[in-house]
Amino acid sequence: MSYENEFGVIDLIINSNFETRGVDAFSLSLIKAERQVRKLFTFLVFQNPAYKVGDSKMLKEVLANNKHVYFRDFINGIELIINHSIENSYGSDYQEDLNKLLEFIEIRNKLFHGQLTNYNLTREELISKTEEIKNWCYKLSIVMLREIGYDGFERNSFQKSKLILILHNFEHFDSVEKYKLFIKTNLVTKKK
Repeated sequence: MSYENEFGVIDLIINSNFETRGVDAFSLSLIKAERQVRKLFTFLVFQNPAYKVGDSKMLKEVLANNKHVYFRDFINGIELIINHSIENSYGSDYQEDLNKLLEFIEIRNKLFHGQLTNYNLTREELISKTEEIKNWCYKLSIVMLREIGYDGFERNSFQKSKLILILHNFEHFDSVEKYKLFIKTNLVTKKK
């Protein structure tokens, strides 16, 4: 799977005649962006020398049992492991693009719950926001592929990088119990 394949379905939706194509493309693009960031995080965790191919099921279960880990939390986890802000690699548009994505996630969540958004977005505006999401994912995929050897779209995130990586904080998640604590301490969004 690649960025192009991943977003091919979005292009089909946008180019369709469906009345809901704006909201459908917008929502599905955000799901893909959230999944990309989660997969980048799990790829980095799997680089820990303590984990082997057979450990992927256990690592998935630990993450699945944490119901309050979200997009921003995965970004925090990535940054803890690469030991710098993604902004350093992404470039000067990072904070603006990230803020837009966080806003888009709030809009999508309200839409999913049948709530009004106060934005009164038209189909064209939703499609425009979809393009911004796609742009974020593309830029992030290029940066991460160069930096860690994985773009977040290839199907299996539980693989070792072909690059020699200098990563950090491995001692905080080199066992299942430590991984659980790492997620709880560093990633889980606290309910307000």
